[in-house]
This record gives sequence, C-alpha cells and structure tokens, in this order.
Amino acid sequence: MTEIKHDALTYDYIIIGGGTSGSVAARRIAEGNINFTVCLLEAGPSNDGIVCSQMPGAWTTMRKTPLDWNFNTTPQTGFNNRIAYIPQARFLGGCSGMNGTVLLRGVKADYDRIDNMGNPGWSWNEMLPFFKASETFHPSDWHQADMTCHGTNGPLNTTVYPIAPISKKVLESFIDSGFDYKPDMFVQGDYEGVGHATRTVYNGIRSSSADFIHSYNKTNLTVRTGIYVDRIILEKNNSLNKEEREYKAIGVEAHDEANGQLITIKARKEIILSAGILIIIIIELIGKYVYASYQVNDPSLTFNSLVYHPDGLTLLIKNWQETKTGLMANIPIGCYAYKRVDQTIQDPVWEAAKQKKQSNGLCDCDPAGQWSNQPHVELTTTEIFMSAPHIRNTDGQPYDPVNGEGVITLFVFLCGPQSRGTIRLSSNDPRSMPIIDHAWLDNDLDLTVLAEGCRLGHEVLTKGKGTKDIIIGPWPKTFSYPETTTGWKEHVRMFSDACYHSGGTCKMAPDSDPMGVVDCRLRVRNVTGLRIADMSIMPILNSGHTQAPAYAIGEKVAHMVLEDANDSSTTNI
Repeated sequence: MTEIKHDALTYDYIIIGGGTSGSVAARRIAEGNINFTVCLLEAGPSNDGIVCSQMPGAWTTMRKTPLDWNFNTTPQTGFNNRIAYIPQARFLGGCSGMNGTVLLRGVKADYDRIDNMGNPGWSWNEMLPFFKASETFHPSDWHQADMTCHGTNGPLNTTVYPIAPISKKVLESFIDSGFDYKPDMFVQGDYEGVGHATRTVYNGIRSSSADFIHSYNKTNLTVRTGIYVDRIILEKNNSLNKEEREYKAIGVEAHDEANGQLITIKARKEIILSAGILIIIIIELIGKYVYASYQVNDPSLTFNSLVYHPDGLTLLIKNWQETKTGLMANIPIGCYAYKRVDQTIQDPVWEAAKQKKQSNGLCDCDPAGQWSNQPHVELTTTEIFMSAPHIRNTDGQPYDPVNGEGVITLFVFLCGPQSRGTIRLSSNDPRSMPIIDHAWLDNDLDLTVLAEGCRLGHEVLTKGKGTKDIIIGPWPKTFSYPETTTGWKEHVRMFSDACYHSGGTCKMAPDSDPMGVVDCRLRVRNVTGLRIADMSIMPILNSGHTQAPAYAIGEKVAHMVLEDANDSSTTNI
C-alpha cells in the first residue's frame, strides 16, 4: 500500500469521472451539505467551448478525436468478424455531451426485476423520483405530456421534438399496424406501443450533466479537469470487528495530463468511482441494433435535401450559429416504439428455447429471457439517411444519397440481450486500451429476436397505411430486403452495429451472487469508503437507451451517500 503524503490535498468526497453519473453525484452531494467538500476529477477537458457538443446535430463529429476514448472491440464473430468502434466521450459531461440526446428510461418491469434480483430500493416506483429529479421538462403544445412523470426543477433541460412529415406518416403506419399510440410512454414505463422520446435539448442547445456543474456556484465543490486517476489507494482495515470490510479506500493517485505532474488526493469520507462502463473491468452486457434504409417517393417529406447538396452542411451550421434553429438544433429521428415478438415469431430456435424452459419448469421468463411485461425490440426511424461507416460504400455502392433523393433509415434495437462479453486488461498500465469482446450475437436467441424485429419493422413501413404508398424500395436501389427468416438473420449479421449502450461490468447484486461487485447501496464488496456509480452497476440492461438511468444513478448514489453520512453523524453523537 502507498503511504499518503501529509501535504496531499484532502476533501470529504472524491468523485472519479465527470460523466453523466459522476457530475450529477458531485453536484448533489455538494449541495446536500455545504459543509462537505467535494472534488470531481475528470480526465478530459471542460466542455466549455466545445461547440460540437452544444450543437445537437454535430454529435458524431467528436468521434475519433481527442474528445473520445476511441475504444475498439476484438473481431466479433457474430458481426462477420468485424471490429466495432465504441465511442466514449472524454470531457466534462461525458457521453451526455455527445450522445443522440434520447432520454428513454426503460420500462417498469426492468427496474422491478432489478429489485427482485435482491437489490431493494431499485424498483420502478422507487426510481421514479430520481428520474424526475434531474429534469426540467419544457412541454410542447402538440405533445400530450404526462407531467406527473416529468421533473420540473432539475438542471437538465428537456423537451420533445416536433416530428417531420415523414415521421407523421411512419407514426400512422405504426398505429395502423396495431401499435397503441401512447404519446409519453417512455417516461411512463410502458412496454408496448408507439410514442415520442424526451430529448436533452432545449432552445436548440444540448443540455448535459455538465450543466449540473456549471449551474452550481458554491465553493465546496472543486472540479479538476485534465486529471487522470491512475489508481485508488487502499489500506488494510485494522478493526477487530469481523463485520468490518478488509480494506478501506483512502485516496487516489493521479497525474495532470498537461504536464505529467503526479498528484495525491485524500478522501476523509468516501470515493465514488464513475469512470465509465469501459474503464472498469469485470463482465459486461451490451445492446446492439440493425439498420435498413428505404427510399421515399417524395423527398420533401424528409430532411435529406437540406444535407445532401454541396452547401448543405455549411448553411445548416451557419443557421444554428445565428439562430439556434434548423436541422443542427436537433437529431432528426422520429417516433419510437416498443414491441414484443412472441406473438409473431416463427423460428425453430425460439420454439426449442421455449420447450426447454417449459420442460425445466423455468416459466418466469420467455425464451429470450424477458418477463412478459418487457419488450424484445425498440424500433425507430430517421428523418434523413443515417448508417454506420462499415455499411456505406459497400461493394461500390453510394456512400450517401444524392441531392433529390429522399431516404429514411429504420433502426431496430435489441432489448434484453442474452449475449455476454468480457473486458480484460491488456497490461498493468492503467492507460493501456482494454481488450473488449462484446460477443455480439453469440447467442442464437439474440439473432433470432433481432431478425424478427427487422421483419416487423419492414412490414410496418411497407404495409402500414401511412407509408405503404410512399416507400418505393430499399436504398441503395440495387439492394433488396429478405423474404425469409434466414435472409433476415443474414441481414442482421451484415448490417448490425453497436448502439454504445453497455452495462454490467460492476454488477449490483446481493452477497450470494458470486458475480456481484457492489451492493444495493453501490458499496464495493470488502472495501470501506468506495462506491461505484454509473451504468456498470446495472445487473441487466434497461430496455432502450442508457442515458436516463445514468442520470438516475447519479441522483440515487448522492441520496444514499448523504443518508449514510447523516446516520454516521447521529451515531457519533
């Protein structure tokens, strides 16, 4: 163990990582008790002046730059041995500053199931106040918002986008295809239907977890950017109490990225590790999604004409700089839908899994491992052409639509993936890139469910009332879409990509679970004074996207830290 120098900086609480959860936790602990001193350490720079983060439509331009950790996977067998790129933001605000702005919480059963796994306090009803705490939701006249499920006094400014004409047609097709229209279902926790997603954008500017920091003006919160934490310092607990944990976290060793200066910082009370899902090494779950692009017969229904001409992007950026409006003031994705596939799927892999569960008496979950009130897939469509780089320019096909073409893209996301991957250290140097193997589509049921989700989405667009006479075929025009289950499975392998929604590397679980890392109060096993608070603690992924639970985890860990500090003070008296 390293001996701490007497002249080291000392704070009551140290938060490692200024991403989505870490920034929230730092702010909430500091404002919860102004007598506590809090230090937030972020390896990257401040988000001040990062215009591409403030401009929602520029979200992909920060990838593969110094503002990104630039992770890559090992070759993925399920993706035809492709190496997948995994962006992770490296600046204050973390991925909340470079994601797609979607704030989908998941469904009620996701959290009730986590609670049922031996994690009391994490049910939907208990988590709802933490979802609401971060948010100031700005209603729109056209949207039927459920204000009982939205927050109105948090640092995170949110709203819903008005959808483009093509998305109104897509919504009509979803409803015609039997999807119940539930306008605000993604804050209500419903598991099937179609509705609108809350976005972390207001008045054309992205809102991120960095707003929690910038809007706090008390002096008991210190934020240090450009500080890379090399390790957490542990010492042996000398207590004779057998219930006491063996080790105690007492500080961190770090270095200044600008000049290499070594820094030691002590913690009087606790250290909270919010360093991100791919920085912490245990075991991992992952979401993935599939692309399919379609050409429409009326390009004016889409926004493609604003982008795919010589001066398109320049004019859009100029408009945003001057007015904070236009296509760069949002991310052009339309309505969202959740769907279960058990009523439509016809696949021997599904039937074999179903029979196996029934014969073993394992009927609490369906063949894909979901409860009956959890979705299997999430579907959405874009309002301009979007695709992954590996898909573009395939076999000489065009990279983008040309001016005058109208193209939209269907995304099908897998909920409740069964595949399990690993992340391993590549060396004893904390700055070395980890070895990331997501094991995408290694489980046949994941492939089966995604293939059925693609078939269902394709059917909605090509047969639904709103779009059947508008969709004129695939894009590029030389492509064709499958007509069989086998064909859709081949499509999934070829056209899948990461949706960057990882979880589970530091699983929250009761002591009886050998894979658990933290307890239900996010305390690391066998270590006093150390908690983990980010999406790595999730024992299962929420349905959909991970931004909303990441905010809620930051809120909840701060609440628990303050509770425990008050209990400790009372005991000491």
